[in-house]
Amino acid sequence: MSDIPDCFGIYHHNAKQLQSRLEDEFDETDNLVDAIITSPPYADLIKYGDHEDQVGQQAYEAFMDDIRGIFKQCYSIASEDATLWIITDTYRKDGHFVRLPFDIADEIENLPQLTICQNDGCGALLNKNRETGRFHCPECGEEYDPTSDSWRMQDHIIWNKQRTRPWRQKGQLRNVYEHISMFSKSDTYTYDIDNIRITDTEEYGRWWVDYPERYNPSGMVPGNVWEYPIPKQGDYGPKVSFHPSPFPRELVERILKLSTTEGDVVLDPFAGVGTTLAIAEGLDRKPLGFELNEDYVDYYRDHVRPNILEEMRYTQDTLTDEQAELRKTIWSLRVHKYVLKLFTQLVGMEATDIVDEDIEFITVAAEESALIDPSNTSPRAEIRYVCRDSVDTKGLPIETARDGLISDNPGSGDYYEVDFQIEAETVSSHLENMQAHRDTAYRSSDVYLYLGNQHHWYDQKKPLEVWIDDIKQQQWRHHRIRNWPPLVSNLGIRVHNPMEDTDPDMSVQQADIRQYSSDSE
Repeated sequence: MSDIPDCFGIYHHNAKQLQSRLEDEFDETDNLVDAIITSPPYADLIKYGDHEDQVGQQAYEAFMDDIRGIFKQCYSIASEDATLWIITDTYRKDGHFVRLPFDIADEIENLPQLTICQNDGCGALLNKNRETGRFHCPECGEEYDPTSDSWRMQDHIIWNKQRTRPWRQKGQLRNVYEHISMFSKSDTYTYDIDNIRITDTEEYGRWWVDYPERYNPSGMVPGNVWEYPIPKQGDYGPKVSFHPSPFPRELVERILKLSTTEGDVVLDPFAGVGTTLAIAEGLDRKPLGFELNEDYVDYYRDHVRPNILEEMRYTQDTLTDEQAELRKTIWSLRVHKYVLKLFTQLVGMEATDIVDEDIEFITVAAEESALIDPSNTSPRAEIRYVCRDSVDTKGLPIETARDGLISDNPGSGDYYEVDFQIEAETVSSHLENMQAHRDTAYRSSDVYLYLGNQHHWYDQKKPLEVWIDDIKQQQWRHHRIRNWPPLVSNLGIRVHNPMEDTDPDMSVQQADIRQYSSDSE
């Protein structure tokens, strides 16, 4: 985390004058802000202290005028690729269901406040097409698109916070979520989905180990329902002056990683105790915030900012490690599964005399650094089918077998996205090459043995020299289970398969060659 200039941070100032206040501090405010993340007051539901001219403590239409004015200023100082994230909720007032998130959307998607036709001599009331957001004049036929000079909604997310105010009212279910509305200034907004992919495989369901080719090595794209419990009082500091609606750290991190990069400026015009600002600074963004309540400003400086920055020093490296481990796991599963599927294809072809016993063992090697590199979308893997000495390896129909794995099914064939380099050789040739140090099949000082048809759980780890001795003494034959030759890889993974009812240590004994038959998918 780098130091930030003094002009950034939190301002004890009314957001209604945010643009003019920033013009006093910055030489240029055009394109100043790259993302706005905020939760404005929910009209007059909550009073945030005794402050004159407070947004929300007013009639609903006046409140909407203020909201539109503030977000119009945000639009003026936002960069072309900026996004605006507004967290709000619906509520009831005098028996009426107030649709606050969508009322705000209507206001800020029409910042010019188009209501009447602008053509000379017309002045007719415009009709709005609710499906397109455009306005149409019924008299002269003129069309208007207010979003060319306004925020435009791009997404709407449900935040399951487990409970929210009011928790329950008569004639209403328990309230557990709020709305996150995402807007952009243009169609070229920053949106890097790879930065927020889910790496926790517990959320992947039952199929990810059996079908790794269907899962992105960088993680799973989140859905549009986000579950983050609200922070408890005391999480960011003493309970005194505690804001009633602080954001959870993980929520803000996800938005920032999705919509900003390091060095970007992040604005919260209703900063509260400054959770968004502290998290932005912890991610090496520049924070800007406005808050009327001086107690909240002090609470941010004394407690929230130092506590969050200290906490975030130790969590970013952990996330990077999790992403690297997931990439290694998914790519390893893909490689191992493909090798076993290709084996069944080779021995099952009618046009060849090759049988299961002709292939003594299979070797796999890939550079681990290439697997964990997020920019590498097609890592290389070297595969060798090592056959008994009597086999004519030049006549092994590897390319025909590879073609047989390619089908209309997106879970097979070249869908694995790996650059497979496949060869066949005899045991004698393989051993000769290794002893002459010309072989590159292992690329590590240790090898991992996968037995049966297990592609996800290695049975043994051996030093390379021990494995070479095993080859000399033909010990690989002790590792053969049924029709399956041992798979010897430099990639060591042990991943529990949710589809297996038995312990993974024992499941290898239950191997069934049909699991990887060409028609199993």
